Amino acid sequence: MNDSVLTPSPVLIIGAGLLGTSIALRLRRAGVDVHIEDSSPVAASLARDLGAGTIEPVDEPKVVVVAISPDVTAPVVRDALDRFPCAVVTDVASVKDRIRQDLLDHPGVDRWVGSHPMAGKERSGAIAADADLFVGRPWVICADDETQTAAMQTIRTLAVDMGATPVMLDAAEHDHAVALISHMPQLMSSLVAAALKDAPAEALDLAGQGLRDVTRIAESDPLLWTSIIHGNRRQIAGVLRGISARLGTVISALDREDVGLDRISSVIADGNSGVARIPGKHGGARANYAEVIVLIPDEPGMLGRLFAEIGDLGINIEDLEIEHSAKQEVGRVIVSVMPQQAMPLERGLDQMGWRVVTSETKQPIVIAIDGPSGSGKSTVAKAVANKLGLAYLDTGAMYRAATWWAQHNDIDLDDQAAVSQTTQTMPLSIDRDPNHPQFTVGEHDVTDEIRTSALSKIVSKVAVNLDVRAELVRLQQAIILEECTPSGHSEGRGIVAEGRDITTVVAPDATVRVLLTASEEARLARRALETRGSADEAAIADTRDEVLRRDQEDSTVSNFMTAEDGVTHIDSSTMTIDQVVDAVISLIPEGYRDN
Repeated sequence: MNDSVLTPSPVLIIGAGLLGTSIALRLRRAGVDVHIEDSSPVAASLARDLGAGTIEPVDEPKVVVVAISPDVTAPVVRDALDRFPCAVVTDVASVKDRIRQDLLDHPGVDRWVGSHPMAGKERSGAIAADADLFVGRPWVICADDETQTAAMQTIRTLAVDMGATPVMLDAAEHDHAVALISHMPQLMSSLVAAALKDAPAEALDLAGQGLRDVTRIAESDPLLWTSIIHGNRRQIAGVLRGISARLGTVISALDREDVGLDRISSVIADGNSGVARIPGKHGGARANYAEVIVLIPDEPGMLGRLFAEIGDLGINIEDLEIEHSAKQEVGRVIVSVMPQQAMPLERGLDQMGWRVVTSETKQPIVIAIDGPSGSGKSTVAKAVANKLGLAYLDTGAMYRAATWWAQHNDIDLDDQAAVSQTTQTMPLSIDRDPNHPQFTVGEHDVTDEIRTSALSKIVSKVAVNLDVRAELVRLQQAIILEECTPSGHSEGRGIVAEGRDITTVVAPDATVRVLLTASEEARLARRALETRGSADEAAIADTRDEVLRRDQEDSTVSNFMTAEDGVTHIDSSTMTIDQVVDAVISLIPEGYRDN
């Protein structure tokens, strides 16, 4: 940790539990004067003995952090505002709007900044505290029009000093968000675990990692979670009503033999779509990792040896699972790595004597092709997909479809909010056959209409709309995941996706990432031939503004002229299509080419 923290000193922490003590430990490590209060003298003394600060009173703290149960947070914040009229006061409770409502009539409410670090453990109390608990985690800050700018900045600084990433939300947005991603999962995990309370031992002996994953967070403090859930009860109830409706549909389907398979399939498919939207470990797009399964003896030191030897192979472990089977002397370690590293890892571990479980199912291929207008992305991508038997996705056509849909609904393209809203309702269907890519919006086949010169001149108004881009990126990522997952309509072999932001935003972990460029002359000639059937001077002149203006406008929200790290640059100016296709395919790592 950088010792030069900016949080003003002294700091008073009210509450010597997991969060309060963790904050105190982090500040003390940087030399900040920290004082601790707790209704339990034993808890306060334990935090002090762990090095979290002093329990001596403080007269004029600069910052007060209230870190106690949500149901008693508001009165303690009120008291802190009264006791310390010059201090900035924050609380770290996991419910925000109810506390905000309770404080609105207090004259010092402008010095209070509600916040919530999105970190924790199943264990509670000072003994579980960790100075690095918040590193790399979001820290929500809930300021409003009443909040002093200086107070908000102080708590933002505190979050940064904790190693966290500040995220600004209003209180209601925060409560809805945590109902979805924290409170509802806790309840669902507890409900599943409660169903096992009277389960026969013979059934539990068959339990695998899936059950352990689902019930892991069920081992939580009942008193604490009762307080949290009660404080956010309205938001949680709304989320659970949606789940209850889905559950009722499933139960109805299970009760009848003649109907219901499509309903069950729909629930599973929607689950796949939901998982696809969960950010990856570094945020942003969810990574499509390859899994290598290794059998490991249940002996001391074996796990450490495995990690060390994977490191010796120069391969980074992106994620990890360990499965234990009842009454077995070996476990299964599932190592997640970048797709292009799977085959080298399998070979390397096999040569080192490890028992690697190989699958007959090949890892899906994702090929991402980025580049400016007229560089040949579409032609090359379709040819590569056709040659390898993969699906094909033209993401640029999705922006054209969104433009068509907005015009179809008489939306002013300069009204960014309206365009974004109508894009979210667009009933878009895409046939991903590289030989016959087809775009349908509702009942309208728009494949040809979205390629007109008139639409090309206005599509940038939609393409530079950041909210539209966010919505279409989510849809593109879901499509890529779907084509990499075996299902009723897909073998899960993979996909070739082309457009803007593909290599950096949409599919940054693709098996192959290519930036395909060409000279301005070559790009203009290709686009003129494609859209006007000729590459003579007149056609090129008519095409120039369309292509160059589109690239200039799109460059404000997308980088498609410079290859990022890990992206291969191919200049196709003097290459034939076949040569470019062969160059792209040659980039596929060994072990994928025999798919």
